[in-house]
Amino acid sequence: MFQSVQAQATELDQYFVKKQILDSSYKIKDRKALNEILDVISDEDSRTLPFQIDQNMLMEKYQISATEVKIEGIITTPDFAQFTQDVGDKEVKKLLRKNILQSCSLLFENEFQRVNPYHVELKLSSENKNYDFKIKNRECKFQQIKSPTK
Repeated sequence: MFQSVQAQATELDQYFVKKQILDSSYKIKDRKALNEILDVISDEDSRTLPFQIDQNMLMEKYQISATEVKIEGIITTPDFAQFTQDVGDKEVKKLLRKNILQSCSLLFENEFQRVNPYHVELKLSSENKNYDFKIKNRECKFQQIKSPTK
C-alpha cells in the first residue's frame, strides 16, 4: 500500500552526526542547533525554487525544521479543474494523497527526518481550489540502514 524506500544517510545527516547534533542512530540530540542550521538551509534552498516534485506538482516555498517540512506548491496538471469536476473532490484528495505518498523519498530525504517524529505539511493550489495535507513519516515505509561506524 505504501511505498518502500531504501533509506540512506545523506551528507547532511553525516555532518549532523559529526557535529554531535544527531546521535549515531540519527536521533536528535541538539534541537536548537539543528533548527539554526536548517533555517539557513531553507533560506538557501528557497533561492533555487520553484522545484518540480513530479509531473503534477511544482514546489514554490520550502521551510525545514527539526520536526517538520512546510511546502507550498501548485498543481501543474493540465485540465485539472475538469478532472476534479469529473471524479469529484473526495476522490481527487485521495488520489493526491496517494501521489504524495509515492514521493516519500523526496519529502523525507534525510535520515533524521525518517527516524524522529516528523511530518510534512503540504499546501497545494490549483486554479480554483486549495488542498492541505499532513504526511507523517510513519505513513511511509523506509528500510532501515546501518548506523555509521566510528
